[in-house]
Amino acid sequence: MSEKKKFKVLIVDDEKSNLDILVHIFKDFCSVYPAKTGGNALKKAFETMPDLILLDIILPDINGFEVLEILKTDELTARIPVIIVTGLTNSEDESRGLRLGAADYITKPFNNNVVKERVKMQLEMAEQIRMIEDLGTIDEVTDIPNRKSFDHQLGVEWARAVREKNPVSLIMIEIDKISLYKNNQGLNTLLHKTADVIKSSLKRATDITTRYGDTVFAVILPNTPKDGAIKVAEGIRVAARDLNLEGLDGFENGESVTFSVGVSSREPRKGEPLSYFVVQADRNLYRARIDGDAICY
Repeated sequence: MSEKKKFKVLIVDDEKSNLDILVHIFKDFCSVYPAKTGGNALKKAFETMPDLILLDIILPDINGFEVLEILKTDELTARIPVIIVTGLTNSEDESRGLRLGAADYITKPFNNNVVKERVKMQLEMAEQIRMIEDLGTIDEVTDIPNRKSFDHQLGVEWARAVREKNPVSLIMIEIDKISLYKNNQGLNTLLHKTADVIKSSLKRATDITTRYGDTVFAVILPNTPKDGAIKVAEGIRVAARDLNLEGLDGFENGESVTFSVGVSSREPRKGEPLSYFVVQADRNLYRARIDGDAICY
């Protein structure tokens, strides 16, 4: 298991003694989030997106089976591994938990070392899966998430915005007059520099920069209304125009780069299609391209 990353583990148990024991076991190599009720567990799961959940079945509000079913039917949390840690020793309960999607089932009283090793095994598996997935979601030229990653991340944030009734915004940025760039090496360098400028212009860790097309970048801004998105877009456009092109193949002295920017913002409702949201940003990018070095929204 990687020593560079501290995994996030959500521990759900209404008995303080059990909760304290589990927190103590994992606090040295994990960021631990405790919860004593099913409702609070769901709230923390969606807020923190943990790498693993330890879930008791007997809870004071909704039971752990209901919590597990909700987690496994929501796209945002469906892939988080869940280990049931419970006093229920009936084989039917264990079978039910596994059918609902639990990764493992541990009965109380538990052995601390056994729990620790099973958790480590699940975290190692989750890390390996992420590494494999990342190989197909990073753009080789710019080292930022690619179109495949964009499609997935936007779907996740759209679903979150629907659930939490928050706005979400999308910015599309295109390099103008691409025919000026004489060779692939010069273009690739420019693309990488542009990606770096966009990333450095963003202030929140939750904002996502992706390469959407050949010379188009897309920025996903969760929980951001139109005014905020326009402000971010203007900051990106201005910063990108100050790119240092000295020594870049295909550029004459004194040449600069300009960018067209399209913005789309929405507070989505359940059942509302995501496709129109993307089309709107693309249309605004087209309008900005006609205007030249502009932002349209």
